Amino acid sequence: MPRLGSAPVTVLGAVAIIVLGVLGAALWLWHERAQTLEEGDRLAGTFAHVLQEQTARTVQAVDLTLMGIVEVLHLSPELAEHDPSFQEALLRRLDALPYIRALFVIGPDGFITQDSDHPLTPRVSLADRDYFQAHLQDPNLGLHIGPPLRSRSVGTWFVSMSRPLRSPDGSFAGIAVAAVEPIYFASFYEDLGLGAQDSIALLSRDGTVIVRHPHREELMGRTLPESELFRRLSSGMLSGSYRSASPVDGVRRIVSFRALENVPLVVTVGLAEKALLAPWRRKLVETGVATALLAALVAFVAGLVVHYRRHEEQIQSQIMQAQKLEALGRLTGGVVHDFNNLLAVVSSALRLIQSRASPDPRIAEFAGTAAAAVARGTRLTEQLLAFARQQQLEVRPVDPNRLIRELEPLLRSAIGSAASLELDLAPDPGRCRLDATQFDAALLNLAVNARDAMPSGGAVRIATGHGSSRSPQWRDRPSREWVRVSVQDTGEGMPPEISQRVLEPFFTTKGEAGTGLGLSQVYGFVRQVGGDLRIESRPGAGTAVHLLFPKVAQSIQNGDVERATSASDRRGGEQRAL
Repeated sequence: MPRLGSAPVTVLGAVAIIVLGVLGAALWLWHERAQTLEEGDRLAGTFAHVLQEQTARTVQAVDLTLMGIVEVLHLSPELAEHDPSFQEALLRRLDALPYIRALFVIGPDGFITQDSDHPLTPRVSLADRDYFQAHLQDPNLGLHIGPPLRSRSVGTWFVSMSRPLRSPDGSFAGIAVAAVEPIYFASFYEDLGLGAQDSIALLSRDGTVIVRHPHREELMGRTLPESELFRRLSSGMLSGSYRSASPVDGVRRIVSFRALENVPLVVTVGLAEKALLAPWRRKLVETGVATALLAALVAFVAGLVVHYRRHEEQIQSQIMQAQKLEALGRLTGGVVHDFNNLLAVVSSALRLIQSRASPDPRIAEFAGTAAAAVARGTRLTEQLLAFARQQQLEVRPVDPNRLIRELEPLLRSAIGSAASLELDLAPDPGRCRLDATQFDAALLNLAVNARDAMPSGGAVRIATGHGSSRSPQWRDRPSREWVRVSVQDTGEGMPPEISQRVLEPFFTTKGEAGTGLGLSQVYGFVRQVGGDLRIESRPGAGTAVHLLFPKVAQSIQNGDVERATSASDRRGGEQRAL
C-alpha cells in the first residue's frame, strides 16, 4: 500500500512544485521588470544631474565672459569701433571657450560695434533680433538667453546669451552678445555613449527645443505643446521623471528632466524602455525554458536557477563597478576642463584689474587674494588631471640621482627638524624617461606623507636602485629593466585595508587636513610615463613606497642629455619660488 500511494503523492508533490515554481518565476520576473525600470529611472536622473551641472558651468563661463566685456567697455567708454586690441582680446577669450562661435557688441542703434569676426560680418542692423529687443524693452534685464536662431552672416544655428550695456547716465548703450553653438552640446551628448534610441535634449523653460540628440534639424527652435514635458513645465515643475511615448519619434522612454537654477534652461534624458528591458526579456525566455525543464527534473533546474542567479549577480556587480569607474573618469575630465575655463576667465579679469592703477590699495589687496585663490584652484586641477592621466608632461631621459640631490634642500625643509633624511643612492641606477617637475612634486608628496606618519619624529630614507622583472616582487610587470626610487619612513604603518585604498582619489587618513589627492596624483604621474607604484606597509613597521620607471638604453645622444640638464637648471628657480 505505501508503494501504491507513493506515486500520487509524488505526482501531487511534483505538480505543487511546478505550480509554485511558475508562480515564483512570475513574481520574480515581475519584480525584476519593476526593478529594471526603477534602475533606469535612477540612471536617467543621474545623467540629467550631470548634464545640469555641465550646462550650468557652461552658462556660468559664458556669463563671466560677458560681464568681463561689459566691465571693459564701462571702463573704456570712448573705445573706437572695431578696435584691433579689443578684437584680439575677444579672440583670446574664444580660445578658452570652444562652445562660443563669436563674441560681439551691438550699439544702441542696432549695429555691431565690436566683433570677433570682423571684418567678415556684414554691416546690417540687428535691432529686430529678439535678444536686442528684450534688453531694449526691459531696462532691468540681466543675462538673457534667447531661442535658437540662424546666423545672418554664416547661416549656422546659434543660441544668443547677452547682457546690457549702460552709458554713464544709466541709459541703454547696447548689448554684449555671445553666440553659443548648439552643436557643442550635441557633440558632448553624443560622447556620453547612450543607446541608439535614447535621447538627450536642452530646452528653454517654455519648452522650446535648443538642441536634441539624436539631432533633428526640424526640431530646432520648435515647441512641442503635446508633449508630457511641456505639460509638466507649464504646471511649474522644475524637475522630475515620467514614462511616455515621444511625440517626435513615438519611442517610449523613461524621461528625467531638471531645470537650471537662475537660468531658463532645462535638460532632459530619455532612456528607451525597449533597450532597458532587453536583458529582462532574455531573462523571461530563459526562465520559461527553465520552468519547462522543471517539470521533468525539478531538483536540477532548482540548482541551475540558484547557480544562474549567483552568476548573474556577479556579472551585474562587475558591470556596475566598470560603469562607476568610467563615469568617474568622464566626469573628472569634463569638470576639470570646464573648471580650467572658469579659472582662465577669472584670471583674465584679475590681470585686467591689476593692470589698472587704483588709488584704493584695498582693490589691489583683494585682487591679489583672488589671484592666490585662482592659483590654488589651478593646482587642484593639476592634481585631478594627474589622477586622470591627462596632464601634459615633458618626458626626457634623466638621472634620478641628480634630481634627488638637487631637491635635497627642499626635501629636508618639507620633512622638518623632527625627522631626519637619509639618501641611499645607487652608484649608477641608470637613466629613465620622466617629467622632472612632476618627479619633484611626487617626491615632495611622499616626503610630506612620511613626515605626517611620524608625529613623534623618525627617519625618512630615499633610495634608488635597479628593478628587474626577474625580481619576485616585480614578476607581474612586463619583461624589462626598471629604475627604482623608494621613499621609506619609520612611522606607524598601515593595515592592509588602508594600504589597499590609499591610491584612490579623495581617500585620506588625515581627516580635514588632507585632500586625498597626493598619492593618486603620484600614481597617475608614474603610470602616465609607463611606470608603476607599489606600497609595502605594516602596522608599527613603517611604510615604503616604490616608484618604478622604465630604464632607457645607455646609448643616449649628447644633445638629449644636455637638454635634460638645462631643463633641470631652469627648474632651480622654480624650486626657490616653491
